[in-house]
Amino acid sequence: MKYHENKVSYLREVKSIVALSTPTGRGAIGIIRISGPDCLSVVSKNLPTIKKWEPRKAILTKFQEANGNILDEVLLIYFSGPHSYTGEDVIEISFHGSPFILESAINEIIKNGAVLASPGEFTQRAFLNGKLDLVQAEAVGDLIASESRSAHMIAMSQMKGNVSKILEELRQKLIDFAALIELELDFTEEDVEFANRAQLSNLITELKLEIQKMINSFNLGNAIKRGIPLIIVGEPNAGKSTLLNRFLEDDRALVTDIAGTTRDSIEERFKLGDHLFRITDTAGLRKSKDKVEKLGIERSWRLMSEGHIILFLIDPLTSAKKNILELEKDIKLKAPNAHLIKILTKSDLWNGENYHLNYPECIEIGIGSGLSQIKSKLSSIIDKTEWNGNSEILIANIRHAKALKTSLDSILKAEKCLSDGSSGEIISYELRDALESLGSITGEIIADDLLSSVFSRFCIGK
Repeated sequence: MKYHENKVSYLREVKSIVALSTPTGRGAIGIIRISGPDCLSVVSKNLPTIKKWEPRKAILTKFQEANGNILDEVLLIYFSGPHSYTGEDVIEISFHGSPFILESAINEIIKNGAVLASPGEFTQRAFLNGKLDLVQAEAVGDLIASESRSAHMIAMSQMKGNVSKILEELRQKLIDFAALIELELDFTEEDVEFANRAQLSNLITELKLEIQKMINSFNLGNAIKRGIPLIIVGEPNAGKSTLLNRFLEDDRALVTDIAGTTRDSIEERFKLGDHLFRITDTAGLRKSKDKVEKLGIERSWRLMSEGHIILFLIDPLTSAKKNILELEKDIKLKAPNAHLIKILTKSDLWNGENYHLNYPECIEIGIGSGLSQIKSKLSSIIDKTEWNGNSEILIANIRHAKALKTSLDSILKAEKCLSDGSSGEIISYELRDALESLGSITGEIIADDLLSSVFSRFCIGK
């Protein structure tokens, strides 16, 4: 991997950092991590019994304060750089999980010359030392934040370098051709052509397909990571809020028999199997003169266009079939790619009437019934290969998606320049822009402010 010289200069100036790497609060143990060039010296005063540091060997010893008092009996492991997570010398010390003990130990280590780590600084150092590229570093944060097996699988895939490998292959192909075109610019007087234009056209076509494929995967990857959008829609008083409460097993939404009670969307999350869902209860769909309700209805339509799965609730006791068919048509126009599940509500109030004959594709639900059928239907939709997070090409990070889009725009411009017979200098300019955008994803080309933005979202101690 290639890194800028400013990264090297940054590393020359660093001090050892220290932070609590386990959650704050009481627990059985708390782990303090120290990393840096003088890692051993900043803890040696507190660990006087250790005369020889042996890498990767667990040592049971006593942690001593500067005044000579024994603070705690600890278990520590020393990792010698570059064979560590950060690439530097690293020590991880397990204390008893008392907040007092942990705070006192960190203060002792800071007195000896270490500084408190900033959010994500351990992983940032791993990136700067070439232990991880930027995609892998961001995947560490995603792994920590993962709330479902499918999100976990995406993060693990990216940590293994699957996305990075594909990006590097695309970038190398571009570099090879860009180098030939750059070479032509040194021989403008001889009017020679090193880069075969037909081969370049074929390469651009290949790159367009591959990059577009990765961009297209973002909606799926982001949905798996943040929660699959599940939108509940229907006319007022169709039972939408009741269904939300049943999914959450809590009285999250206010339920009354007054139409239009829900005037704004309510979003919550729940897990079903290996997947996380973001379920949204929306305002009832109808024509309204009430200004607040109209805003809620407009939001309902907007949310539908973002949903992967839509639960369309129908109350056959109050809804005219003609109105339902028109509403269903509008929903499909607004969200043509979403899975639509139609649900007949309040079956416990039908009094023997078989309304299902008028809506044969619907799932029937009533008080205490029908929820398991809806969950089975959801599982049948999502239990497919593309939803399990195993795909090698699955973009879940909005930064990556934006950079890919920028790169694709530059490649399309290069393609137009090629078809127009433009000079190699103009084509080279567009290819350089495409390379820069691809390189920004893995960190081959990176700005300091972007690094700060990426790692500031991490927890302290990772």
